[in-house]
Amino acid sequence: MSGYEQQLLTRAEVLEDTGELVDAVIAVLTSAQGAGVDPAAAASLVAVARALNPAAGTGYDTGRSTDRRPGGGYREAVSDAEDDARDRLREVQQLHERVSAAADAARDDLAQARFALAAAYALPVKDRCDGCHEIKQAAIMAAETAIADAQRRTGLCEAAAEILDPLAQRLAAALGRLRQVPADLGEFYQLVYEFIRKGGKLPAYGRWLEGTST
Repeated sequence: MSGYEQQLLTRAEVLEDTGELVDAVIAVLTSAQGAGVDPAAAASLVAVARALNPAAGTGYDTGRSTDRRPGGGYREAVSDAEDDARDRLREVQQLHERVSAAADAARDDLAQARFALAAAYALPVKDRCDGCHEIKQAAIMAAETAIADAQRRTGLCEAAAEILDPLAQRLAAALGRLRQVPADLGEFYQLVYEFIRKGGKLPAYGRWLEGTST
């Protein structure tokens, strides 16, 4: 029966919905804007949202230097989003392995059912029937039923794979860009970090990475 393969397809469809992860990344972007992070340092965050959903709203405007919009802090949120993307990708990969195994089993069953159908058609019958006609017809019907079931199972696995393959690519791309965020910040604000480590003080009313209000 095709119940197991249907469960695999249903789970693939659930995983395909990355709306919560996209919303989390958009929230990170909003916090980054509130914190006044330069767009160049937030480029990877924009790329994450677009990798997950090309239609996602990724407008980024930190405003003028005189703006005093509070941010909600986003470094922890980036880490949470990375954990989510990594967990989703792992589950997608594991599900893909299960789908591949189920597809192989379905194809094997299909081949066996087709062989059984050929064998059923080859069953001899007698002119003076002693039940041989019924036996042959039952064998043919059983083989045809098995073929139809194996074909349904194969189709469900193929439908799941069509979801999982591009989904894994999108998640891998998003995860890679999420992991790039700290490096982007470090590269762009390297001089500022060095300035602070040497005892320098930022302007009293400047917005900064944590996004705290002043």
